[in-house]
Parts: sequence; structure tokens; C-alpha cells
Amino acid sequence: MKADSCWSDVIACGGQLKVRETVRICTGFGHSVGPLLELGQDGQALVFVSVPDGSEFQCWDVRAGKLAWRDGEGVSGCNDTALMRLPGGGLSLAVATEDGVEWWDALTGRYRQELAREEGTIWALSAGQLGGGPVLLGAGNDGTVYRWDGISGAVFEKPRFEVGPGSSAMAVGLVPLPSGEGVIVAGDDAGRLWRWDPVTGTPLGEPTAGNASKVRIIKALPPLATGRSLFVSSDQEGTLQRWDTETGAPVGPPMETDTYVYALATASVDGTDLLFAAGADETVRAWDAETGEPLGLSANGVAVSGLTQRDGATLLATSTARGEILVYECSMSIE
Repeated sequence: MKADSCWSDVIACGGQLKVRETVRICTGFGHSVGPLLELGQDGQALVFVSVPDGSEFQCWDVRAGKLAWRDGEGVSGCNDTALMRLPGGGLSLAVATEDGVEWWDALTGRYRQELAREEGTIWALSAGQLGGGPVLLGAGNDGTVYRWDGISGAVFEKPRFEVGPGSSAMAVGLVPLPSGEGVIVAGDDAGRLWRWDPVTGTPLGEPTAGNASKVRIIKALPPLATGRSLFVSSDQEGTLQRWDTETGAPVGPPMETDTYVYALATASVDGTDLLFAAGADETVRAWDAETGEPLGLSANGVAVSGLTQRDGATLLATSTARGEILVYECSMSIE
């Protein structure tokens, strides 16, 4: 495992977006891995690496290009991962498995066995804040949207959130509203989107049949300057659609990728909020998150994660099909 510093000219320029590769990390795997970017306690950029079969998890210091920790004990698969900020500056890594959820201290790599929960297969995770505390959401194969306390790992039994008899929850998101509250959004295997009040459990309207196939990913978009809240969904065919969080109405036309999408990410680049997608064709695409306009970016990667640092600089991490993590610096040109 190694990391190579690789400053180069602009790798891709889509519209006004420019990216420059700064670090290339060799994870030691010959296949694709999942990257997640986040800040450490001292503000340093970290990239967390997960393997689809759950056999290993890693954390790399991006600037130093060094492995911070690795855990090769293995769990029962890795369907999704999420990072959760804790009071006092801590950070947890949660992993959705075939048996439930596993937890690690993301800063030290310590496995938190006392927080592990067996709930059956969990397909997707989303972390956020509810009621002033950290909460983790999970999309269950049994159709339940689970909620866990981000500190104790305890499951919240009530209210219950379910996507309907005979259906599986495939994707989930906690989408913030301008008021500071949020909406729980889930997508099922029939292509429907469900929305609930997270406190009362009240459904917010009827489920929306807005996707032609299984909903694979739900991602909250940065709030608009008008205060409007949006989220985006991706289905089995790789079609992306933006939605109004409060009304459930579609926003703009569908955004086609023509490939199976493995990951969505958002980041603010020089004040412009962007949406990124990466998938089976090993191409990273970008759109203006507010307008839905494509930017023409064509960087390499099957998975993607974004991070805006404290100094305003934006990083993009992508994973290649050969197990490398490429870290880019992003900027918007003035042309």
C-alpha cells in the first residue's frame, strides 16, 4: 500500500470546472473500493476506504499520503458506509452489512463491538442530526427504515417507518429543511419515494412513483439560496432526478448517465454547489446542483466522494476499478 504525490496539469475541464490530481493512493486491492472523505480532529483531510465484501477498512491521511489505520478482521459484507460527527469532535464510521450495522471509531480505527446491531440486511445508510443529537438511518431489506442513536447505537423503536408490505427499503436520506428540521426520505425496490416527519412518523403525502426501477441512492443536495430544499435519487438504470423535499415534486428533467451509478457526492467549489456521480463505466460526471446543468467533467472513477475543507478548498476522491484512490483539487475557472 502506498500513496504517490502526483501534481499535474488539469486532468479534465468540464464547462468551468477544473480538477487536478494531487495524490494517488494504492490501497493494495486489485478491484474497486469505496472512498469517503472527511476532516479529522485537526482539520486534516482523511479518506476512508471500504471493500465491498467487508473484508477490510482503511483510513488514509490525504496530505501525508500515509495509512492511518486498517482493520482486516472483516464483517458480513459492506453494502454502504456513513460517517457521523459526534459531540466533542469525535467521528464514527458505520457500515451496513448483511446482518445489520457495525461501528468503528473513525479517528482511531477501534472497532465498537458494543454498538453493533443485528437487524437483518441493511442496504443503505444516512447520518445526520435529529433533536440536537446524532442519528443514523438504515434502509432495511424487510422494508423498515431503522433509526439508531449515534452515540449509544440503540435503535429507536417509535415511530416506525416502513415502505409498505412486501417491499424492501433500498436507499435512505435525512434531508435538512431551512427551518432546521429535516425529512426522512426512503426509496424502495418498486421505484417509489417515501417521505416522513422524523419526529411524529407522519407520512408527507403519498409515495411518489418517480423512478422506473429500484431506487439505489438518495442524496441531500446543498440548500438553495432561496431556502428551498432538494434531494436527488438514482435508480437501477442510472437515471438521476432532483426532488423538492417538502412537496415531493420533481425538479427539472431527469439527468441521464447511461450507466449503473455506484455513488453520488456533493461539494461546493468556489461557491458553486456541484453534484457528482460515478458508476460502472468508470466515469465521474458533474452537474450544477441548483440548475441541473451538466458540466462535462469526465474524470476516472467508479465511486466518488467530495469534501470542502475549512480553508474553502475542495477535494474530490474517486476510486478506480483497480483499487486506486485518486484525490483531486477542484476549482471553477473565471472564463
